[in-house]
Formats: sequence, C-alpha cells, structure tokens
Amino acid sequence: MKNNLLFLLLLSLNSILLAQPFTDINAGLLGVGRSSVAWADFDLDGDLDVLISGNQGSGPYVAEIYRNDNGSFININAGIPGFDNSAVAWGDYDNDGDPDILATGRSTGNIHTWLYRNDNGNFTQINAGFPDIGSYGAVAWGDIDGDGDLDALISGNYSTSLFQNKNGVFTNLNYSLPGVSNISLNILDLDNDGDLDLFIMGDAGGWPIAVVCRNDEGNFTILDNNGILPLSAGSSSWTDYDNDKDLDILVTGFDQYLEPKTSIFTNDGALNFTNVWPGLPGAALGTGAWGDYDNDGDADIVLTGQNAACGSLSSMVFRNDANNNFTDINAPLDGAERGSAAWADFDNDGDLDIIISGFNGSGMPTTKLYLNTLGSNSFSTAVAPTVPENLNTEVTAQGVVLRWDKSSDDHTLQDAITYNLRMGSLPGLQDIYPSNTDPTGFSLLYKPGNLGNSNEWNLYLPDGTYYWTVQSIDHGYKASDLAEEQMFTISTVGLGELSKDLINCYPNPFVDNFSIASTDEGRIEIINLQGKTYYAGSTETKASINTKEWPSGVYIVKLRGTDRTSERLIIKK
Repeated sequence: MKNNLLFLLLLSLNSILLAQPFTDINAGLLGVGRSSVAWADFDLDGDLDVLISGNQGSGPYVAEIYRNDNGSFININAGIPGFDNSAVAWGDYDNDGDPDILATGRSTGNIHTWLYRNDNGNFTQINAGFPDIGSYGAVAWGDIDGDGDLDALISGNYSTSLFQNKNGVFTNLNYSLPGVSNISLNILDLDNDGDLDLFIMGDAGGWPIAVVCRNDEGNFTILDNNGILPLSAGSSSWTDYDNDKDLDILVTGFDQYLEPKTSIFTNDGALNFTNVWPGLPGAALGTGAWGDYDNDGDADIVLTGQNAACGSLSSMVFRNDANNNFTDINAPLDGAERGSAAWADFDNDGDLDIIISGFNGSGMPTTKLYLNTLGSNSFSTAVAPTVPENLNTEVTAQGVVLRWDKSSDDHTLQDAITYNLRMGSLPGLQDIYPSNTDPTGFSLLYKPGNLGNSNEWNLYLPDGTYYWTVQSIDHGYKASDLAEEQMFTISTVGLGELSKDLINCYPNPFVDNFSIASTDEGRIEIINLQGKTYYAGSTETKASINTKEWPSGVYIVKLRGTDRTSERLIIKK
C-alpha cells in the first residue's frame, strides 16, 4: 500500500514538474517597464546576447546590451543612450557579418529613431535620416527588394515609412502606408507569391486598424477588409501554426472598446483570415508570440500583458494540442504589462527559453529570464544544423511544390528546426523569394526561418525559370550553409487542355484587371479554388475584366467553346 502511495505521489510530482518547465535563473538583468527586449549574437561567439531598453521606474532610462558568457549575462556598457516606450530590432544592415540595432522611443527630453552600427562589438550611431518616431512606435527589418540587404520599416506618431537600403544608404520610398500609433509591425510573405508583404496594426487616431499591405511588384495595395480583428497597444506574431503551408497570425491588444483581446486568425492562402476562437485570455500592453517550447513541431504561445479584470495582469504559456486547442501549462511566470517577451535558446541546449520584461503586479519594473528545463540545461556554444538534402521540385497546375529532407542538429530536435528559402530569377539571386541573408547565405536577422518548421512549401508563380535553395535554422538562430542550388521551369501555368491557341489570359499574374483572348466563341466562367464564381459571361474574341475587388489568390478560367473546352489558371497578386 505504501509503495502504491509513493508511486502515485511520484507520478503526481512528475506531472507537476512536466507542466511547469520554466525556472527563473535570477540572471541579474535590469528591471524595465515600457520596454523592449531582443536577442542576437552581437559578438559572434556562438550564443545569444540580449538588448534591453526601457524605464527603471526611477533614475535614467536605459538601453543595455548583456553579453552571454556561458549562461551568465555581463553588461558591456555599450554607451547607447537610454529610452523607453521603445521598440528595438537587430539586423545586419551593412552585411559585415554582425548584427546592428534599429530602435525608436523616447529618451530624456526628446523622441528619436536610432541606427547603431556594430563594429566588432563597438556600437556607433549612424545618421540614417530616419524620422523621429518616438513613443509607442515600431521598427522592422526585411529585404523588400530582394537585393540581399535589409530595408527598414518604421512606424509611429501616425506615419509609416519604408526605407530602401542601397549599400548602407537609406532612401524613403514614400509609399502611402497607413499611419498609426501603439503599433505592431511585420514584414513577411503572406500570400505565397514570393515577395514580402507588410502587416500594420495599431491606433489610427481613435480607432484601431489591422491592414495587410500586399506587395504587387514593388507597389503596395492596402487590404483592410481582411477579417483580422484590429487592435492597438499589443502585438502580432506570425507562423504556420496549422501546417497548411501559409502564415497565420496571433494578435493581442485593446479593441475599439478598450477591452483586452487575444485571438488567432487562420490564413486561407488568399489573404482572407478567419478567427478560430482559441479561448485564450485577452491581453494588451504586452506580447503574444509563437514558439515551439516542447519541440513537438507545432507552435506554442507565450502571452503577457494586462487582462480584462481591473489591475489584473499575467504571463502564461499555452501548449498547442492541435485542432485549435491550447492548454495553459501553469508555468510559474511573473505577470508583466507595458513590456516585452521573447523566445530564444540562450543556453543552446535545444529548447526555447523566455525573457519577460515590464511592470509587475506591484507596479515595479522587472526583467526575468526563465530557463526551459525540458532540455539538457547544459550550456554550450551553438553548432549549425546540417544542410538540407535531397531538394526536389514538383511543378503542378497550381504552381510549384518544393521539398527536401529534414535536417538534424546537435541539440534542437528535428521537428523543431525551421527552414529558410531563397529563390531568384538567376543563380544566386533572391529577387523572387528573399531569404534575409547575404549572397553567401549568412543570416542577416536572428529569427526562425521564413517557412517555419515545414520541409515542403507551395508557391504560386508565373511562367519562367527559377533558382532556389534552402537552409536550416535551430533554436539558437544558428543557420546552416545553403543547400546546393536547384533549378526548375514553369512553362505553362494552367489546368486541363491549356491550349494557348484557344484561350490566353494576360497579364498573369495580374493586379486590378486582365484580358482574355480566345480564338473561339464561348461561355467564360472564373472561379476560385474553392469553387466560388467571380465572373460569368460570353466572349467572341476578347474580354477585359475588372478584378479590383477580388481577393488575392488563384483562380480558374473556364472557357466552353463551340466544340472544345479549356481551363487556365490565373493569379491575382
């Protein structure tokens, strides 16, 4: 009987420990509120260091870089002026192999936007000509033009600007992008057409907005009727959480009634988003971020911020149990608001740890680093995962499917490795699908790969010849070399007979209109891949069709002629 009781006690204790895998390591980091945190290996020694900025509650604002020395964090006193209400992002804008800093916020007496160049661990302020955004802004890096360097997106104070990087010199492209405050920003390919789109969410002046800015060959089309709940003073995080080969979004923040909200919107691949109602607690003034903490190949969630009850705040981890079921693992994390949280494997043991900053329940600024105890908990320097092998290509009626074997890593489990795709119109280029790497494949950003955990990806592409390669990235953001570059050709994108002497659609892809030319009279019907009809009519030899109100995606043109039938696939960007 006693043995049975002991067994049950041990089983119960084991279940509790498994349910709470995070431990505060008392890292000695400065406590900050109205803050930002960001990870990068600034000294290139094989482990992740951390940048922390914000308000100490009393005394000057701070912006400190902590060097990771075998799991202990040393303030390097980088000499960067402090700022709060801040946003920071690491990125190697000058392609010299080490990460630089883009930041915005409020320093003592003024507001500013800063660019700091990293010169072997010494940080020099660069006058890049960026607007002084100040409080409640946001910044993001991304290779918008596919030329192998990072461009800068800066938003705040009800303006948003995209700056093109040419050899370290930034030029405002003067796009008409939505201006907001209390912002979340992302740069990523949302419609799988091979170029980087923008997501902008925040306060547009008394009401929140959430817009997708679709990249149409260098021009941006604003899609505000996309199904995503607009929020402000929160966060947005993207991943393919449902493994259907497109990016979905986790959003947090205040709605128009100042109620904290948290939700997940699944992407149908054509920039239409549907709320999956995951039952997560509402949160604002904090962070919701995807990360696979248990290495099972699906994305879990860390959620911090202010909750609906007056004065209530929390920091929680939710395990992804598939089918839109998320379970609170009761991680022993201190609640925080007006701060920031970020996943990273700081000890290189193959699992994701968490850093959380902000004001705690007593109103005091705090920064906590939580060790994920599921791994070995043995500190090491990062070794890159293996290079992906057996790259192969399948050209289909819907475009192309890219596949490769999963990589392996010394610590990160195979299913948790992410992948980064590069594709160009000529060997070595990335003008079709930017990888945020330099031409050699050196990663310019410290983040998961642009395809998430998937080792198979679908792209909708027009006729042409393409060159592609892929690399693997582990939890410590260490990237493998690029795999040997592959080539494929799409000669005719279409379905059925595909007889060009019967029907021709141009341009393809198209934006707001396209034309159909036919050698046969007949009945035309245009449907999407789900079978919804967008156009029906008859034609003699040519028809011009206005598609301005159509959502982005893939459509099938069906022509029923007098004695033949033909189908063609067309793509709206």
